[in-house]
Amino acid sequence: MTAMIEASTRQQPSKAPLDRPAPPENMHTPRPSSAAALDASAFVTYAGRLRPRIEHALDQWLTLKSADVYGLPADVRAPVEAAFDLARRGGKRWRAVLLACAYEGFGGAGGGDNVVLAGVALELLQTYLLIHDDWMDHDELRRGGPSVPAMMRARFEPGLADSSAILAGDYAAGVALDALLSVPCAGDRIAKAAREFARAEREVVVGQLLDIHGAPPATIERTHLLKTASYTVRAPLVIGARLAGAEDRACEDLEAFADLLGVAFQLRDDLLGTFGDPASTGKPSRSDLREGKRTALIAELADDSHGDALLAAVRRAGPHEGSHDDVVEALADYLVSSGARARVEARIEALLDRAKHALGAPSIPEAARRPLLGAVLTLGHRER
Repeated sequence: MTAMIEASTRQQPSKAPLDRPAPPENMHTPRPSSAAALDASAFVTYAGRLRPRIEHALDQWLTLKSADVYGLPADVRAPVEAAFDLARRGGKRWRAVLLACAYEGFGGAGGGDNVVLAGVALELLQTYLLIHDDWMDHDELRRGGPSVPAMMRARFEPGLADSSAILAGDYAAGVALDALLSVPCAGDRIAKAAREFARAEREVVVGQLLDIHGAPPATIERTHLLKTASYTVRAPLVIGARLAGAEDRACEDLEAFADLLGVAFQLRDDLLGTFGDPASTGKPSRSDLREGKRTALIAELADDSHGDALLAAVRRAGPHEGSHDDVVEALADYLVSSGARARVEARIEALLDRAKHALGAPSIPEAARRPLLGAVLTLGHRER
C-alpha cells in the first residue's frame, strides 16, 4: 500500500427509480425467498475484512498529502488539518466497501485491495460534502466532534471562518480526485471511473440545490436520487466495475440496481432521523423534525391540513432539543397515525424488492450478485 500511494461512456442524467422499466419477467432473478438470499453475511464479512485496510490507506494518504502544506503558516494549515481530522474520525465506510465489492465481483485484478485508494477518494469526497453541508446548515457537531465550520469559528473571526470552512471542503475534494487518479489500473479505466466520479459530484450539488430551494414534495425521491444515491451507492459500484473493466451494459444494469438501493437507503435514513433510537443513530430524538428537514415523511403530509398545522408549530418552536417537546411528539405521533410512516416503510420494501430483481441481469456476475444481495439487506434495513 505504501508503494502504491507513493507512486501516486457515456453518461446521461439518471432517471428516477419510478421511470426505469421493469426487468423482463423471464430474466433470471435471485429472489430473496431462501435463507441464502436473505443472508447479509457475505457483504458484512467482506466489509469487516476491508475496513481496516481502508482506514490504513486513508491515514497513509492524508499523511502523504499533509506534506503539501508543511511549512505554511499555522492559520493556513488549520483548514486543511481540520478537513483531514474529520476524514479520520471514522464512519461506516460503506462507499469504499461497495466500490471494492464491485471491483472484485467483476473480476478486477488483485481483488479489492488493489482499488482501496479509489475507496479513499470516495471517503474524501464525502468529507468535502459534509464540510459544506455543515456550513450551510450551521451544524456544530459531526462524527462525535466539532464540525469543520465550528472549528474554524473557534479559531477565526466570522468572515474568515466561513471562507476557511469552504476552502477546507474544496481542498478535500482536490485530494479526493488525486487519490482516484493514483489507483494502479489502466489509464482508460481510470478515465471512465473519473467521469463517473465527476458525475456524482455534479449530481450531489444539483440535489442540494433542489433541497435548499424547497423542491416540491413530489420530487423528494428525485432529490434523494441526486443528493444521496448518486455518490453513496451508484458511483461506488460503477467506479468499481469500471476499474475492473466492466462493459457499458453491465454498468448500466448495475446503475439500475444502485439507484433503487440508493433511494431506499435515504428513505431509511429519513425514518431513522425521526424514529431511530438515539443510542444507535447517535442523533438526538426526533432530530429531523426539529431541524425542519424535507424528508419523505414530511412529503407524505402534503395537502394534509392537520399535518401542515403540526409542522408549522414545530418550525415555530425551533430546532433545539427540549424546546416544545410536546409539539414535536405530536407531529411524530401523527406521522404514525396518519399512515405516513407505514407508507414510507412500504416504499422502502418495494424499492428493495426491485433492487433484488435488478441483480438478476445476466451482465452482473454471480461473484458480485451474492454480496450485493447482502448489501440490500444491510443498507436497506440498517438501524443506524
